[in-house]
Amino acid sequence: MKIKDIAKELHLSISTVSKALNGAFDISEETKEMVLKYAKEHGYVSRDQRLRITSMRRLCFLYDNVDASSQANIILPLSSFFSKCARQKNFEVLQCPITDIKKSYADFMKKNNFDGALIAGLNLKSPLLPELIETNIPTVLYDNNLEGEKISTVCNENINTFAKIVSYLCENGHTKIGFIHGDKNSFVSNERFAGYIIGLGINNIEYNKEYVYYGRFDEKSGVEAAKYFVETDVTAIVCVSDVISIGLIKGLQSLGKRIPEDISVTGYDDLDISNYITPSLTTVHQDLDKIANLSVGLLLSLMMNRTAQRIVVNGKIIIRNSTGPNVNKE
Repeated sequence: MKIKDIAKELHLSISTVSKALNGAFDISEETKEMVLKYAKEHGYVSRDQRLRITSMRRLCFLYDNVDASSQANIILPLSSFFSKCARQKNFEVLQCPITDIKKSYADFMKKNNFDGALIAGLNLKSPLLPELIETNIPTVLYDNNLEGEKISTVCNENINTFAKIVSYLCENGHTKIGFIHGDKNSFVSNERFAGYIIGLGINNIEYNKEYVYYGRFDEKSGVEAAKYFVETDVTAIVCVSDVISIGLIKGLQSLGKRIPEDISVTGYDDLDISNYITPSLTTVHQDLDKIANLSVGLLLSLMMNRTAQRIVVNGKIIIRNSTGPNVNKE
């Protein structure tokens, strides 16, 4: 529908209809209301609105090493927050697995008309990393560390936060604390491992390699780790993600262990499900809304040819029922 169509139907001049649609002051409120009501009821879209729609640009949310269909991972909520923040800046967002890149990152981005991307889940062995270092496409990495002219990063304060989790357990009498690694080649998992070791050192506890289990970022890995840890004397286990913790709790309970009476368990992410499992999970809350906002801001900054940045976001430890005092303390 065009302005002339509205004018014809309402028996008004084209100039009067145009003024009404643009909020002019030299026509009556009655006429203005009549025109606006008719335009709305018949789906009229102004030129400015059409321009906004056609000028909407595209961003990509790329992810790797996770099952995006699972409710128990950080990808779905992070993607949702990122899309919401991007829409406010007139960007649409498409969620794609890294496996969608068949030829090269540059080719994939150009072919799909993406202006930039937020990438989550890359590990240190990803074949994409060498290309990203040299890319001229605005790119933000989540919980990773890579330097490039067009690469910015948003990371959690993994090391200090994990050290604080270990200290919290120590304050509750735990000295034999296990750790479940998500991926030896994961930057974020290695940072949290470093925090675990630092936390032990701060509390004068000797590191024991037998208390470390190398798994994956999935629930099954936690279930498998439970079988390993019941053969040890650990009284608490810290996990690099909630999804691993959920599997661990299920695995320990199936083997007759009580949580937290026999073994305390902690996670990282504060997924919605962590508050509803039994027992509820002690974990670290990530401010995903803030992380998403920062990611969009960094992409816009890179698009304006500003210097790449690295931003670290503090997490908050949330104490729930999966941890408690060491009742078996000697």
